[in-house]
Amino acid sequence: MSVDRLLLLTPLRQALERIERKAQPLLDVICMQFLAAGEVLKRLEKLEPGLLAARFPGIDWKGAMGFRDVIAHQHFDLDAEQVLLICQDALPGVLSAIRALEEQAST
Repeated sequence: MSVDRLLLLTPLRQALERIERKAQPLLDVICMQFLAAGEVLKRLEKLEPGLLAARFPGIDWKGAMGFRDVIAHQHFDLDAEQVLLICQDALPGVLSAIRALEEQAST
């Protein structure tokens, strides 16, 4: 192997290994927070059935609550990329809806 290639590959491998080491604990933290959030969503739905779907029909509330079950019961089968996509695509809308409900409840 050429020295030039090795000079490129070694820091690249080291960077990827650092990402790998740091990503798993972060994923664990994210999943624990989704687990807690899903539990609260289920409680809110039980307290006021249909509130979430009626006020914010564009959000997959059933999926959000179901994701809690996936994390709790299929944790080792979770796809890290899928979790990150949920953070990117679904979380902003859910968070916005919860903020609106919280604001309404405080007035």
